[in-house]
Amino acid sequence: MRSALVFNGASHLDFQDIRSNVIRIPEVVARVREAQGLWDTISPTPLDLANFIGSEDQVFLGHIKLKNFATAVVQVGLLDRYLKSHALSEYVVGAVNGDSPLLVALGKISFFEMVRASAALNGKAGKPTPAASGSFELPILAGVQLAEYGVFQRHADGEFSRLPANTREAEKMILDLIETQEVRKLVMVGPGNSIFGKRIYDLTSAEVQVLESIDQDPMLSWFWSNLTENRMAIAN
Repeated sequence: MRSALVFNGASHLDFQDIRSNVIRIPEVVARVREAQGLWDTISPTPLDLANFIGSEDQVFLGHIKLKNFATAVVQVGLLDRYLKSHALSEYVVGAVNGDSPLLVALGKISFFEMVRASAALNGKAGKPTPAASGSFELPILAGVQLAEYGVFQRHADGEFSRLPANTREAEKMILDLIETQEVRKLVMVGPGNSIFGKRIYDLTSAEVQVLESIDQDPMLSWFWSNLTENRMAIAN
């Protein structure tokens, strides 16, 4: 069965209780600590990343660049956890600009390079990566560039290359994988499915499995306890 690993949108950490749970995951804790050490070394601005992730919604949502940075760090940690028991999928989907855990996952940039280029640290977007060459010119709102999504496919030699796309929308890219590449399983590096719209849910209800990396780990069965309402909210 062909599968795609999808890096979720930044809104999946919009709820404080979800953030409080996600920073209890050991691999996320390790990446947060690593990012903290890098930040302390290269940034003149103090930041307690773990406290920021666990902060109240008004604080977390009020600092969009730090939110995007924290989200990327968390997703790299969730990926570390997932890859301990699963192989990287044949297709990988996610943002290729800004704070991009996808590029870290594919080895296009290092974790250090992701941190160093973050707009949260620099106050502006980092230099474009080679993987984003030939991409759309996206508008910048309030100093933050909109996410540009890309699809990468693994070849026989194990290397990934970006597939051409005629859309900017992640949902349409995923629909194309389902319809033309016969992808039948989507694994979200979440939590939640915040980049999906009604079209994907209609299609996947019968034909395609939609899973979360957290749900694939029996040791994380505690994660969604008492969070049913927020889980439904983050999927919409």
